[in-house]
Amino acid sequence: MQSSPLRVGFVMLHTSPLDVPGTKDAGGMNVVVRAQADALARAGHDVTIFTRRSDPALPHRSELRPGLTVVHLDAGPARLLAKGEHEGVMEQFGALLDAELQRSPVDLLHAEHWFSGIAALPAAKSAAIPLVQSYHSIAAPPESPLGEGERPESPGRLAGERRLAHEVDLVIAVSEAERRTVMERLDGVDDRVRVVPLGVDTELFHPCATQECAEDRDWLSSGGRPEVIVVGRLHPLKGFDLVIDAVAAIDPDRRPMLRVVGAPPPDGDDYVRALHEAVAQHGMLCTTAFDGALRRRDLAERIRRAGIMLVPSHSETFGLVALEAAASGVPVIARDAGGLREAVIDGETGILIPVEPGAGDDPRVWAETIERLLDDAELRERMGATAREHALRRSWDASAERLLEVYRELLAR
Repeated sequence: MQSSPLRVGFVMLHTSPLDVPGTKDAGGMNVVVRAQADALARAGHDVTIFTRRSDPALPHRSELRPGLTVVHLDAGPARLLAKGEHEGVMEQFGALLDAELQRSPVDLLHAEHWFSGIAALPAAKSAAIPLVQSYHSIAAPPESPLGEGERPESPGRLAGERRLAHEVDLVIAVSEAERRTVMERLDGVDDRVRVVPLGVDTELFHPCATQECAEDRDWLSSGGRPEVIVVGRLHPLKGFDLVIDAVAAIDPDRRPMLRVVGAPPPDGDDYVRALHEAVAQHGMLCTTAFDGALRRRDLAERIRRAGIMLVPSHSETFGLVALEAAASGVPVIARDAGGLREAVIDGETGILIPVEPGAGDDPRVWAETIERLLDDAELRERMGATAREHALRRSWDASAERLLEVYRELLAR
């Protein structure tokens, strides 16, 4: 990275970098921002993450490491809010952000998700600094059918995302798929959209060592069930219900263990209840584990001890868990959608389930693919090795270097 340090402000209105991914509204975005911010701070840049206070016990400022600080702003009540409630605190958050920037200026702001972008627009203009926008997810068109338990998008989001595509100084996409979505769905401006590839921690996420997994191999060789894993926030968009139905479609004598890792967002209890009911109705109580959200080290251990990672998400800008599985030497079965086409190399690091004609939502298609991969140990091993090589070509330092290039290009303009 270049030597002259920058002062960078990340804006995360609705979720904190301190939250464990898979809890509350924390997910891949939290991992990405924290990893890139850490890498920038290690390289000597001054990074501040502005987020909303969701707990009265949180301090106003917390130093996570030299050069990396979290600032909690008192916008709205100091408690968890359902995701839709954040629209009501955007204006207040933006005013508090403006006041913070008057006291502690930064060279540019980087807003994460549309809540943050709309809140940060007036503050960036007031401070006369560039505003960079990352979406992390983009609202589906209004006519799109809703999955069971899924809320319709608010009109505010649909309009807000489009407004940001035209008013911010630069949009950062995490994949070519997301870049196309920005261009096609939001009428983005071509020369104001840049792709910054994601990284992965290949030291934390690594293949199972011989000693570590000897017990698992003994278990399988003596007739034990292999394990498949699915990871993420327990939300309809993530397709956990499809995974349960798919595993249920496999003959009970050949059915793998299913491990579900993640917790619901604040308004997601009904969906979680439906998942548990589906497991009971399918007679899978003894072969299904709901682990809740796990710390990163525990998550890494769970992933590398699984036989297959399943990613049935209806939409992903990239699919970070697929790359974490790749780093762990675990093949992935994923829906052939969005950025998952870039996270998974079909036939080499995993298998993509075609979306058309309806195969992506057919539990039997998923079941057949799971069985085919579980029955072919040589194919799994080959895919796992190729996946690891794929992941080793990515790092968070490289991701942060590319992000810094984009920042400097923007500031030079």
